[in-house]
Parts: sequence; C-alpha cells; structure tokens
Amino acid sequence: MGIGAFEQGVARTIAAGVRVPRVLVLATVLMVAACSPSGPAFTAYPGGELTPPPVTAADTVYDPARPAPELKLTDQSGQPFDLASLRGTMALVYFGYTHCPDVCPTTLVDLRTAAATFGKPVKVVFATIDPARDTAPAIKAYLDAYKAGFIGLTGTDAEIATAAKAWAVGYEAEPADSNGNYAMTHTSATYLVDASGQLRNHIPFGASPDLVVSLLRTASGG
Repeated sequence: MGIGAFEQGVARTIAAGVRVPRVLVLATVLMVAACSPSGPAFTAYPGGELTPPPVTAADTVYDPARPAPELKLTDQSGQPFDLASLRGTMALVYFGYTHCPDVCPTTLVDLRTAAATFGKPVKVVFATIDPARDTAPAIKAYLDAYKAGFIGLTGTDAEIATAAKAWAVGYEAEPADSNGNYAMTHTSATYLVDASGQLRNHIPFGASPDLVVSLLRTASGG
C-alpha cells in the first residue's frame, strides 16, 4: 500500500468511528509530514514519549472570555455563513482540511463524540485552510461521512486568510510531491464559543472528549 493509500485508509477508519492507536497516528505524521500541529500541540510528544500529557480545563480557558472573532465564509451548500447566526447555540470551531490524514479526522471524531455525549445543542464548525482543494462540494462529501451535522466552510484564499488571522490560526502548505499532492501544516486547536458568542476555550489537540464535554457544561452553566 502506498503512502497515499495508507493515509486515506487511516482517515476513513477514523471517520467511521474506529479509534486508531495514537502510535499509528504518530507514525503516519512522521511518514508523510502532514497536518503537523502547531502551538501547544507541538509539545504533545515531549522527549519522544508516545503518550501526550493530560490536558486540563485550566490549560484551555480564555480569562476573561471575549467576543468570538468574525467568521463569514461559504458553507458546504454554497450559501453564505456567518458564525453570528448560531447565537443561542454553542459552537466548536476547528480549522483544518479534508486531505489531512490524521490530526483533523481524529479531532472531528473526538468532537462528534463530545457533542453526542453532551446531549444539548452544539454545532461543530469545520473551516478549511486549503480552499484550492476544499470546494463546497468537496467539504460536503467529506463531512457527510461523519454523519454528525457538521457545518463546513470554505472561501477564497483571501477570505480564508482573513478568517484564520482573526482566530490566530496559522497554516502553510508543504512542498508538493511529483504528483502535485501536498500536505498542510496548521494550528490544530478547537475553539469553544458559548451561546452568547463569547470565546471561552482554546482546546489543544489531544484533549479527550470527556474534557470537551466538561468545558461545554461549564460554558452552558451546567
């Protein structure tokens, strides 16, 4: 199995809800240099350890909470989207891309699990940092596989750059291979926005679904 087939197999397995061992995920990252986390996630394997250190609620809190940045892009149905339209419902916002073999699908499965466990309305918003490949139809097909009602967002290069900057999300394309395929390095955090539109938590990659549920409960007042 080639590298492309391997990474696609891992992504399909994760999307289907099968938990992939972190060691396998790490091996994929090392082989394809893809979707490397930035910020806090770069310390996920300190000293070569294969088990990330635990993330606590205190590691994630914006103190004080602040208004969430604007997020105005195009959804997977080709319609204009404004994060403000979700006011009254909590949201988990994540920037990634559909060709990501490991970090993005792992995060989306964890968020799907957390949202289902929480049991109250919460929207997961997936904004691409790879608009060249992630058209509205491509994002729709990708997110439909999760069967979780995720909202997918895309836009022009300039629109994505503006949105990412507002959310302090960094990203960069890796050099393409001989077939024109490339990976993206990007910030891998998830952002929790409460029902009043306040940015409450910055959740690093590797946080457990149980922690996400506890943060949702805190943000909802119980």
